[in-house]
Amino acid sequence: MNENLILILLVAIGGAIGAVCRFSITLALPPMEGIAWNTLLVNLIGCFVIIVLFYSFDMETTTKVFLITGILGGFTTMSAVSLETVDLYVTGAVGLAATNLLLNVSACVGGGLLGRLVVSLL
Repeated sequence: MNENLILILLVAIGGAIGAVCRFSITLALPPMEGIAWNTLLVNLIGCFVIIVLFYSFDMETTTKVFLITGILGGFTTMSAVSLETVDLYVTGAVGLAATNLLLNVSACVGGGLLGRLVVSLL
C-alpha cells in the first residue's frame, strides 16, 4: 500500500477517535452560560498532551501522525497551534512564537467574524 495512503488513513482514524473524545467530554460536562468551559478544558488537555508527547518520546512517523495529527488534531486544533508556538519559542524564535500565536488567534477569530457577517448579509 502507498505510504502516503497509510498516513492518510492513520490521520483519518485518529481524527475520528479525537473528535469522539472531544464530543464525549462536551456531553459529560453540564452546559454553562458565558465562557465555553468545555472547549477551554479540551484545548487545555490537548495542548498539554501534545507537548508532553512531542518532547518526551522519539516516535516513528506513523505513530506521530496517528497520535499527534490524528487523535490530538481531531480532539483540538489548538494543540497544533500550541505545539508550533512552543517549538518556535524553544528554538529561540521568541518573536516568531508571539507572532504565530497572535496571528492564529486574531486571524481565526477574524475569519469567524467575517463568516458571521456573510451569514447576516444573506
